[in-house]
Amino acid sequence: MLTITQVNYIRELFFLEGKTYSEISKMTGKNYRTIKKYIELDDFNQRHHRARRPNKSDVLRPIVNRWLTEDKSRHHKQRHTAKRIYDRLKEEHADILRVSERTVRNIVKQERAKVFGSDNAYLLLEHPGGEAQVDFGSFEAFENGSIKRFHELILSFPKSNAGFAVVTRSETREALLEGLVTLFNFIGYVPNSIWFDQMSSAALRTRDEKGIIKVSDFVNRFSTHYGFCIKFCNPDSGNEKGNVENKVGTIRRNLFVPEPTITDLDSFNVQLLEKCLEMNKEVHYRLKEPIEKLLEAEKSLMKPVNKVPFDTARYETRKVNKYGLIEYSSCRYSVSPKYVGQAVTLKVMANEIEILSRDLSKTITTHQRLFKKGAESINYIDFIDIIKVRPKALKYSGIYTLLPESWQTYLKSLEKDPFRQAFNILKMILIEDDMDYADKVLRETLKHNSKSPEAIAVTYRRLKENNILYDSSIHFPSDLPTYDVDTSQYDMFMGGAYQ
Repeated sequence: MLTITQVNYIRELFFLEGKTYSEISKMTGKNYRTIKKYIELDDFNQRHHRARRPNKSDVLRPIVNRWLTEDKSRHHKQRHTAKRIYDRLKEEHADILRVSERTVRNIVKQERAKVFGSDNAYLLLEHPGGEAQVDFGSFEAFENGSIKRFHELILSFPKSNAGFAVVTRSETREALLEGLVTLFNFIGYVPNSIWFDQMSSAALRTRDEKGIIKVSDFVNRFSTHYGFCIKFCNPDSGNEKGNVENKVGTIRRNLFVPEPTITDLDSFNVQLLEKCLEMNKEVHYRLKEPIEKLLEAEKSLMKPVNKVPFDTARYETRKVNKYGLIEYSSCRYSVSPKYVGQAVTLKVMANEIEILSRDLSKTITTHQRLFKKGAESINYIDFIDIIKVRPKALKYSGIYTLLPESWQTYLKSLEKDPFRQAFNILKMILIEDDMDYADKVLRETLKHNSKSPEAIAVTYRRLKENNILYDSSIHFPSDLPTYDVDTSQYDMFMGGAYQ
């Protein structure tokens, strides 16, 4: 099996240099059928997701970087040399120093380039067309009545000055790749090259065994799948992607002022892309032609978008704790008590986390992805069927503390059969609404001295159908006593014919 780098080389020989299958076979020493397979392959989804093993030098880099950063305020003749850094590491961090002096020298060289850059370096880039630049920006918008921070992913084309945007909730790798797929599909074409900055949060770059920076295998697979080349800007060289940085500000000022209201992110992005098309009808500031016309000319230098979908999700395995929860990125998500102690697979997407069985054959539940440290997403309905079968275990479970106080108090007062009935009604409410609404329904019921599960069900239906019925001035009777039906009177009228 060929590596993704070898596949890239073979495809470049064919698509960019025009070599034939036979010529490529002779040049690479690979079988003719192997060459044909990878040139005609459309799907570059990775079949296995494995975490990269950390390097021994990873723990040293933050320390070296800090020392070099402190050097910036020192006289140039009194700054750390590579040897002095190695000696300090031996003296102060001998417990984590597991590499040779030569490796430390390489680390110092790489980290020094990050810290100091090259003050007099300047790269003049010419964009012949068909190339694009990508970057994130941030803005604030209203969602559910409160102000929240969102991110705009911008794809711009310097030659024509066209720009397109989608809104994301984060700047994670999943948000970046899902956003690019949305933009590719909307435009219908894929740029032949895309320029990125450092984008460390998007995990575009990684290091090989020797510490050399390279594009991560997953992102390399993504770029090969859609047929574009990844290019990185030099450190401290924002001028190399000035077009997209200007476009970030332009779109924010024109489309996100004042703060927009987002009720459904997918629908908002559909409208946003249409507004981008309107902006692209403007005349180019220098070429004096409509931007959309210039972009159409650029499309002849691009590739039609690959119709085979690429799975941009991240897959990770977690063990369900005794409360039926798993943790990902310092946030907690509910699974189900019946999976306690078992391993499950997380399918991490830009805005959702889908929890699957370990063998990926079954979807257990789905959550909106959280980004605030310590946040929780609980699907209460996952726990109801388990608890109503074992009602006595409720007060000893971690799920009990997740219920509103009103429901905790109410459930304590019920016997076994009413307890199960109450949980069936709670499940009915949660299917259509949420726990806050269930709390509202119960409190409304208790206000009228009604405590039976049936009364809660009636309150819920009436609240959903007509809120006026529950005006505080209206009196509702308390729960009626049970009534036993006596049919003996009817037997008397029938003359005892059916006795």
